[in-house]
Amino acid sequence: GKIVTMGWSYSEELICILDAGIALVFDLFGTQIDSIHLGQEAKEMKIVDAKLFLHDNVAGIVVLTTNYRFYTISNIQNKACRRCQDPPGLDFTPSSWVVLCIDRSTKIVIAINTDLYLSGVADIVKLQLQGITGQINYNSITLMATSTSYKYISLITDTGHLWIGSTDFRNCYGIFDTNTQTVPLDMIWCGAGAVVLNWGDELQIVGPHPLTVQTLPLIGSACLTADIDGVRIVTTDTHELLHEVPLETEEVFKVGSAASGAMLLDAMKEYEKGSSKADEYVRIIKTNGTLGDAIEQCIKVAGLEYDPLTQRMLLKAASFGKSFMDQYSPQSFVNMSQILRILNNIRHYKIGIPITLKQFEYLTLPVLIDRLILREHYALALHICDYLRIPGDEGKCRILSHWACKKVKQKNTDDKDIAKAIANKLNDVTGISYATIAAEAKSVGRYELAIKLLDFEPRANEQVPLLMKMKKEDIALNKAIESGDSDLIYMAIFHLKGTLQLGEFFRTIHKMPVALKLFEKYCREINDHRLLMDVAKQFDDFQKAGIYVAQSSYKTNNAEDRIDKLNEAARAFSAADRPICKRSTEDQINLLRLQSVMETDLGQPFVEMSLNETAYQLIFLGRLKLADKLKKDFKIPDRRYWWIKIRALAQSRSWDELERFSKSKKSPIGYEPFVDACINSHKNATEACKYIERVPLSKQAKCYIKIGLVYERISVYIHSQ
Repeated sequence: GKIVTMGWSYSEELICILDAGIALVFDLFGTQIDSIHLGQEAKEMKIVDAKLFLHDNVAGIVVLTTNYRFYTISNIQNKACRRCQDPPGLDFTPSSWVVLCIDRSTKIVIAINTDLYLSGVADIVKLQLQGITGQINYNSITLMATSTSYKYISLITDTGHLWIGSTDFRNCYGIFDTNTQTVPLDMIWCGAGAVVLNWGDELQIVGPHPLTVQTLPLIGSACLTADIDGVRIVTTDTHELLHEVPLETEEVFKVGSAASGAMLLDAMKEYEKGSSKADEYVRIIKTNGTLGDAIEQCIKVAGLEYDPLTQRMLLKAASFGKSFMDQYSPQSFVNMSQILRILNNIRHYKIGIPITLKQFEYLTLPVLIDRLILREHYALALHICDYLRIPGDEGKCRILSHWACKKVKQKNTDDKDIAKAIANKLNDVTGISYATIAAEAKSVGRYELAIKLLDFEPRANEQVPLLMKMKKEDIALNKAIESGDSDLIYMAIFHLKGTLQLGEFFRTIHKMPVALKLFEKYCREINDHRLLMDVAKQFDDFQKAGIYVAQSSYKTNNAEDRIDKLNEAARAFSAADRPICKRSTEDQINLLRLQSVMETDLGQPFVEMSLNETAYQLIFLGRLKLADKLKKDFKIPDRRYWWIKIRALAQSRSWDELERFSKSKKSPIGYEPFVDACINSHKNATEACKYIERVPLSKQAKCYIKIGLVYERISVYIHSQ
């Protein structure tokens, strides 16, 4: 499309607005880095006019479409496009308009012939010009401009009258008649002190405080750009800065000035000549008590000067004045010397950043370093950081990281050579993120270089995510395991699981025992026995598979499903040649089947019971034959079975059956358990006494104590003696 306008962002990006409803963003070297869509209507209706503006260290865009609607993007970083309110009767191109930023909101001052409107996203207000309405007969406002601070505005009428006032339009600071109805090529503010009109062959400077006019001739065409403290005049051959002479500079260099700074400068000059007037000047300054002010004035004026010789002369005067003071902090002198050394270096034509002291203070040092980095002046940026002793993470690390990111984009250079050059350069620099440099290499498709650079990255949590993005999952998992960070290992494992086929995933982690164990631990914690079984089967570990299947069988309450899973576990144990495990599993299957039948026949729950609990329950319910058969089928040891049966019969109060059982044959566990069962179950001392006599004499006394018969205990003791 056709370029409607273009300009620079705060971070020195070139923005070109096209009539097709799009803005293209380029870096200083002409590489397109972004594009901004200005809305569907701007795309369909086309753009007829546009303006770029800066506010709060960000850039914004306002466009006017062919159907006379305004759209604004307050910040090109978030790219949010909003429509402004339409002025009434706007069905043609406005005679002029300008962008105004008030309280962080974007407004547009629109001139429709003689009417002025302040339009925003939410509202629109009609404005009234002070001091001109009713006095000057004009038909339209042809040109408008605001100061860089958005505090002042100027406009020109078709009759050639220049109006200067505040942006709230409540104050008029002056009206100037240009004596021509020709519209100037450009109108721009020089800081906040004057308006500059470009007539092609000359510049007219109009100052409102008070109203003054100066004229400067121009040779050839010129482009004017506003800065915070002046106007830059760029021609085909020159680059000049027009700005107001600071009051301090005027006081120091004005002929016959009696300012303390001027006298101190004269004293230094006379001292160099060997004249006694130097002492006279110093005495006058000291008598007035302004020696400290004189030193500070010379230091400040040195910062405002461009010529290094003049700077040196003023600093020498300040240093001369310091020698006559008993107590003086040299910090301001040192700071200004450092700043001037930096400014003089960046003003060099090979660097090309000719900024003033005020502009430097507005930008701040970190922004200046950023601009040097953008221009690829890495050496100068490093020298400045070393000179000012800026911490590594704010200076050297940041600069070298940018250098390395630029290095990886070099074409026709071997990956190995680039990696070696970067490593040699950054080897002794702490705090460098090789992962950031590797990510830059990845973004330009140099994956092998990215992997080589990641080998220098000491932080595994920076290595692993980038390796996974490059689909180097096996390397990422190895790096995670080497780090010993379980969270990082899990992240790599889950990424592998999400990207690989299940079989390939199992084969990958099987090569890494640590990863395999952690994965199995995770599966156990979430009770995912199916996944554990799949892992074991994948590598013919049938014993583990059998264990996992057996464990998973108890996740279901259905007996048939549980039996099926246990049969599968038995087959796995058979394949693993584990006969004991197989037999135990088969016994459990048989018990489950028997329990299912008993649940149906007896109407009592059995399935979740163990073998001992099943036998106990049968005896408790009086199913003694079934219990005896269970003992026989499952080979319950006699001692255990006697313990179970004694407790069950006592609990069910089957005292006669308990007595018959005690007489059925000699008890393999003795008769003290009979006594304990009678007492513990229902504290039945009468039944317990039946078995005490059959207890060995040495334990009878203990049994009598249990049932509370102390006299019998004493008798037993005497009898035993």
